[in-house]
Amino acid sequence: MSVPTSQPTNRRRFGRAATVVSITIALVLSLAVVAIVRGDRPQVDGGETALSPRATPKIVTVSDPEPVELGMRFSSARDGTVDSMRFYKGPENTGTHTGSLWDESGSLLARTTFTDESPSGWQTAQFRTPVPIRAGKSYVVSYYSPAGQYSADAQGFDSALARGNLSMPAGAGVYTYGGGFPEDNHLNANYFVDIHFTEGEVPSSPAPRQATTTPRANSDKTLPLPRIPWEGGPSYWKQFPAADAAGWDEPDFFPILAWFNSFSNDEEVQYDKTLGINTYSGMWEGTPYSLFENNGVFWIGGPLNDTFSESSKNWVGNFLDDEVDGRFTPEQGRDRLQKSVDENAGNGRFNYANFTQMVMGTDLPTSDAEAFINDYTDVVSIDMYWYTIPYCSLLPYRDVYITPVKQSNCRTASSYGKTMESLRTRDAADGKLQPMWQWIENLNGGPGGGEFTAHITGGQLQGAVMNSLIHEARGIAYFNQSLNGPCQSGNVFRQSQVVENFCGAEQIEAAKTINTRIAELAPVLNSQSYDYSFGAGTDTMLKTHDGDAYIFAMIDGKTQPGERTFTVPPGVTGTTLDVLFEDRTIEVDSSGRFTDTFADEYSYHIYRVAQ
Repeated sequence: MSVPTSQPTNRRRFGRAATVVSITIALVLSLAVVAIVRGDRPQVDGGETALSPRATPKIVTVSDPEPVELGMRFSSARDGTVDSMRFYKGPENTGTHTGSLWDESGSLLARTTFTDESPSGWQTAQFRTPVPIRAGKSYVVSYYSPAGQYSADAQGFDSALARGNLSMPAGAGVYTYGGGFPEDNHLNANYFVDIHFTEGEVPSSPAPRQATTTPRANSDKTLPLPRIPWEGGPSYWKQFPAADAAGWDEPDFFPILAWFNSFSNDEEVQYDKTLGINTYSGMWEGTPYSLFENNGVFWIGGPLNDTFSESSKNWVGNFLDDEVDGRFTPEQGRDRLQKSVDENAGNGRFNYANFTQMVMGTDLPTSDAEAFINDYTDVVSIDMYWYTIPYCSLLPYRDVYITPVKQSNCRTASSYGKTMESLRTRDAADGKLQPMWQWIENLNGGPGGGEFTAHITGGQLQGAVMNSLIHEARGIAYFNQSLNGPCQSGNVFRQSQVVENFCGAEQIEAAKTINTRIAELAPVLNSQSYDYSFGAGTDTMLKTHDGDAYIFAMIDGKTQPGERTFTVPPGVTGTTLDVLFEDRTIEVDSSGRFTDTFADEYSYHIYRVAQ
């Protein structure tokens, strides 16, 4: 499997960075991994499989711990149906496995969850209804291995193979790290994924799904899917007495921070609250603590003056430092962070630091980047303003990030989500997770006096926030200055309050809209997400709350805006989706799919449907 970035890795992966020994072993394997001969037409419970029922891999466990989707491309010479699938597992291939059937374009046709698995050997799961297969059409069957450690034999698909009605092209074995539609190939490997096919007339439509739009009484019902790893949600804050006492552990609280947004009276704070702001960092040193307490907003930083005391309950966090990775040498940056940690030890508040894009790239040594993110903080963020900084226009362009950001889609909302992915990679290096916050420019993020690129538009601002949330951002922070371009301000939020016909009014209204929606959906956002792919070309998050499933959806940034087809997950039985904030509904068809349109790269939709 190919390395997705230019960053070298020392992890042993079948196909990414396998050792010389494992590659040598793989290369000497026999081409005939399974005995597949045209005319050998097996009957398995009235149907047939693509691989022999007795097929077993020569390499039962590949030493690759990364979550991955593994599959096989196939086609049939005759119409028929697929009612189940199987995969071969070794004893180290642990976790909840989900199986998927896709068409050749990456649209998900069916999904199932494997239950009652044996420790090793072939595992089988039924699809909810038989899936029609058309003669001559190409399909992909795959399973998701959350712990890696999968079975694979190199060169098993060096040549096109056939067995009965079923054919596999050369290079039929496919994969993709992280889940989703598998398209990559490595060494023509066979990952031992298979279907159960029955020849016959294709039914006009599968059996209808149960229709309901009423939330179920059991609000604690969970879906039969693996979960996205998380830091614990609202309960995370209970370990910090200041945040716990301030109510940060409540499910209906979601932090939305303004950077350097000074206020001097109650009216100004209340205006900020109408925009959805509830937290501040960076402020005029004369600001009295009473304005925080009287208006129910929070402060992260040091004591601004002697009106702050250790008992100030709205003072919840310590701000350790800003951008030390970009302003100092690694040694100096670590010294500054450690000094701040020591100075604030034992005060009951959480430690927060913000970094530049250097910590998610390859210019900074990995050991330094991981130390910055893991050794000092309880909350962490990166500021990278994709829409408005010159970086995306540089020639030659340098794609140096853990999660690749191509120049062709650099200035898209998806880049903010990729920032979250890269940050999570750094954060997960020590085996512990902390909340990740995302910084968004509310007007312009370019350097003062530097090259002007653009002001972010209202639609782009909302899209950047939503894509960050989809990629598990637990807080939003606004860069509240616009230091170049035709609309400049040292305090964008405040200027929008006091200046008539303010040039940034569109952006502030957009921030108000998305922040209000975040507040309304906070109990949903504060729940643990499910690991599920809705189909090719989509960027999604799936959550459940009070008997309903919530689908947050955008396009993936690699493809053009337009129509997308989604397949609802197992356990979701409602057939009418409410499109929140849009006053419309969408029907789920009898095969469990629905279609919607995304007009722009930053467009998003939020769907609610009964579990």
